Amino acid sequence: MLYLVEKYPLNGVSHLCSILPVLVGLFSYKQLSQGLRLLILLFVAYFVNDSFSLWLSIYKKSTFTIQNIQPLWEIALAVTIYLTYFESSLSKRLVKYGVVICITVITFSIRTDSISPVGSVVEKLFIVIIILMYLNEILREARVRNILAYSMFWVSAGLLIYLAGTFFFSLFSAYLYDDSTSNSVFDPFWNLNQLLYILFSLLASMGLWFSKYDSRNLV
Repeated sequence: MLYLVEKYPLNGVSHLCSILPVLVGLFSYKQLSQGLRLLILLFVAYFVNDSFSLWLSIYKKSTFTIQNIQPLWEIALAVTIYLTYFESSLSKRLVKYGVVICITVITFSIRTDSISPVGSVVEKLFIVIIILMYLNEILREARVRNILAYSMFWVSAGLLIYLAGTFFFSLFSAYLYDDSTSNSVFDPFWNLNQLLYILFSLLASMGLWFSKYDSRNLV
């Protein structure tokens, strides 16, 4: 375990960062919308997933299966969060049809003996599209008086940066996880992943803190 901490110190930081949005969310739980309460659940899932992955790594067991399954619960939770905010019935239908297709593709791409880039790439692209659809909807309909004090703006910004920034890691994950790939190639991509997740956690925490202004901020 000490070897992993010394080699990848950002792993420990990003792991602990999952707790921050949970604590901020629980502190103001009563005033949170349904979507923000689900956001807390998303970070609980990240923490449990990372803890299990760490346990597998300590005992030198493969984490491929857990990584290949991760896009399924990520897309399920993220889509459910945004569905609580969409007001357009057309947008809701399109998202629901899209998530059925994505989950089908991800499920059939899962492997147990190697990393599967398909699931992660599909998940990231789809959630990015949903975020852009949502931001376009609230800006077009002018639903928010001050978007910089709106909880879901910060959550969406953090998630968008995280997904877009880690897209190429997912796209080339089969190569990066190959035994022939050196640590000098893998490590910068992995560390960037951790840094972007830390940023996402911080921005999500900021969004949860701003939630106390939502009732006065929405038109």
